[in-house]
Amino acid sequence: MTDEHEELDPGEFRRMMEGVDREGMLRMIARLTRDIEANPQDAKSLSARGWLYGELGDFRRAAEDNGRVIELDPGDASAYLNRAHAYSELEEYRAAIDDYDAAIRLAPGDAAAHHCRGACYAELGNLGGAVCDFDIAILLDPDDAVPYYNRGLTYGELGNHLKAAEDLSRAIELEPDLPEAHYFRGMAYRDLGETERAILDFDAALELEEHYALARHARGISKLNLERFQEALVDFDAALVLNPDDAGSLRGKGVALGSLGRYEEAMEALDRSLELEPDSAETLAARGVNHASLEEYELAIEDYTRVIALDPGDLRARYSRGTSLMRLGRHEKAIRDFDAIIELDPDNVGAFLARGFAHAELGDYREAIRDCDRLVELSPEDPAAYHARGYAYAEMGARQLAVEDFGRAVALNPEDVDSRRNRATLHRELGQPEKAIEDYDEIIRLRPGDPWAIQERRRAVKETEGR
Repeated sequence: MTDEHEELDPGEFRRMMEGVDREGMLRMIARLTRDIEANPQDAKSLSARGWLYGELGDFRRAAEDNGRVIELDPGDASAYLNRAHAYSELEEYRAAIDDYDAAIRLAPGDAAAHHCRGACYAELGNLGGAVCDFDIAILLDPDDAVPYYNRGLTYGELGNHLKAAEDLSRAIELEPDLPEAHYFRGMAYRDLGETERAILDFDAALELEEHYALARHARGISKLNLERFQEALVDFDAALVLNPDDAGSLRGKGVALGSLGRYEEAMEALDRSLELEPDSAETLAARGVNHASLEEYELAIEDYTRVIALDPGDLRARYSRGTSLMRLGRHEKAIRDFDAIIELDPDNVGAFLARGFAHAELGDYREAIRDCDRLVELSPEDPAAYHARGYAYAEMGARQLAVEDFGRAVALNPEDVDSRRNRATLHRELGQPEKAIEDYDEIIRLRPGDPWAIQERRRAVKETEGR
């Protein structure tokens, strides 16, 4: 190299190299190498070559050159910083942190050093340490969007979705055209239950980057949660155009199709998703639901059983398997599933309700009523609890108690036609056809032309005339 070039400081050298292509950089490396061979103590050339290696993605050589600079000058903060960047790219995060520590000790107040060290802490799972460094980086340079962005991601990992959304909002204010910030803020909003706001962010991310597959998928999931199944399907199809082997989007597509009643197409998508991820409990559960919708209860039970083997604590799969077993008349096996749910979650309303019906189907009405009593205790404003207990009382012949429970169910939900039907039948069995007529009238009002209610009302009227 010329003497003139040797006089350039690192900043001048980097400005000089702006816009230089790969071949130009390689030629410069060759020149620097000749200078270093001529003078192994040439720290400036070593530093410049290390920087070029980093620009070319050869991070191992970048780390080695900066290591030689440090040997020559242990007080060179920039060499520690550059080697730390190289170690970080090599995913040698502990070594990178050691170098960032040295750089910060030698040259306090460097926002980039704190930010980068925070990123390394995050990669190692030290999320608290990461947040502390991002805090300092933001204090030192409050107008840099990147530390806000990374602190937002870290808060998301910590489960603090509100702070995540706040930081990502600040990053977007500083750099509005960052699609990733919109995407992750959308994820934070979704986790906060603000699904509509999440969709707006996914929209923004896709406006900035049309082929952003993650945003397509996330928007599809959000629309699924809002039961906008056709719109969700459009997003999953678009995501699959970008990545045909995305098991998550295939699963989402299957769920959307199943929810639209297109069960055969749903099964194709779910089967393909399972080919890609054979042990996905989420996909197996979704396929189980689809099998149950097709009344293929044996196949549904097989899927739910696989889910439970993968995750014995999956209460939803146990409940779904139990209800499928009931559909096949296997009430004793169903009860075992509901027992397991209640053991894990003693206040599980759905399990008490289902187990109560299963006991009633087996003729064990006292156990059914015991479950329904617990159900009423847990959910005193739920008409289903009183309907279930009324059914059990009716089956065991306790007609008046059954009438009272069906009455409670109707009081809580005046449009509960099933409870009205049952109460009307019991009124007639108790010799009270006039009261039955009142229920038939209300059923006909709710369901004009209901043939059963019309026919039974005529019979009840005749019963009153014959008295």
